[in-house]
Amino acid sequence: MYIRNYLAPCLLVLLLAFPCPAAAFEAAGWKQQGPEIHAEHFLNLLVEWRVEDAFISLLGSERADTVIELKQDLEGEYGKSGKPLGYERILKQRVGSSLIRLRYLLLFPKMPKVFDLYYYNPDGQGWELRTFTYGRDIKSAFKE
Repeated sequence: MYIRNYLAPCLLVLLLAFPCPAAAFEAAGWKQQGPEIHAEHFLNLLVEWRVEDAFISLLGSERADTVIELKQDLEGEYGKSGKPLGYERILKQRVGSSLIRLRYLLLFPKMPKVFDLYYYNPDGQGWELRTFTYGRDIKSAFKE
């Protein structure tokens, strides 16, 4: 009984003193967690119809002209095909340990859009988006 009364407060103090693992995971940021976190955040925003926010999260706010152009292009697709239903990752390809290509399908009701995102991490200090492409050519989803 004495041990239980002593251990319970000690465990409570330890739990309060150390940060929650989820908070540590969140604080590390996507650059340490991996590019999938970044890519899927971008795609989630597209599915939520938050196109401008999606491209700002992908490219950063300093590339405003590019964001506006991409937003207009994708909003045109939304007008033709409707709101996206979701997305799925169809390829994860590594070249060594420092380069990753992720391919996703953004699932519109009539036709998917293919996204390729390329991330680079040469020194182990964190991933950076280097480039991305997207298009309607569904045949490209089958290319390696």
